[in-house]
Amino acid sequence: MVELAGNRLLIIGLSLIAAGTLGFHQIPGMIAEDAGGNHWINAVYCSVMTLTTVGFGDICPSDKITNVGRAFIVLLSFSGLGMFCGPVMDYSATWTKNVPGGALGALTATIGLGVALFTVLEGMTELEAAYFTVITGTTIGYGDIGPQTDAGRLVTAFFRHIGNKCRGRFA
Repeated sequence: MVELAGNRLLIIGLSLIAAGTLGFHQIPGMIAEDAGGNHWINAVYCSVMTLTTVGFGDICPSDKITNVGRAFIVLLSFSGLGMFCGPVMDYSATWTKNVPGGALGALTATIGLGVALFTVLEGMTELEAAYFTVITGTTIGYGDIGPQTDAGRLVTAFFRHIGNKCRGRFA
C-alpha cells in the first residue's frame, strides 16, 4: 500500500514539475531575460522553486511577467501547495529513520551535503553554502544569494526536495 502511494506521489509530483516547466519555458516574461544559462534548466528550476514555495525571486518571474503568467503561477502554486507541503513531505520524511543518528544525523548530513555541493558548483564559501542550504531547505528563500550556473540551479531544484524531506522529519 505504501509503495503504491509513493508511486502515485511520484507521478503526480513529476507531472506538476513538468507542467510548471512547460509554462515557465513557453509563457513570455516568466524568466528574466538576463538569467543566463539554458532556458529549459531555468524553467525546471523555476517550476520546482514555485511548487516548493522557496521563491528566491532571482530569475523568476521576470519584471515583464504578463497577466497570463501571473494566472499560471497562481494555478501552479495552488496545485502544488497541497501536494508538496502535505503528502510528499510526510511520505518522504521517512528516509531520515534509516540514517545513523536519526533526525539529527539526517540534518547534519543534509547540511554537510549542501555545503559540499554549493562550494564546488557555485564557488560559495562554507558559510554562504550552509546559509543557502538552510534557507533553501526551510523554504525561506530570501533571494540575497542563489545559484548562478545551470549545474547549480539543477542541484538546487533537486536539493530543495532533500531539504524538505529532512525538514519534514522535524515538523
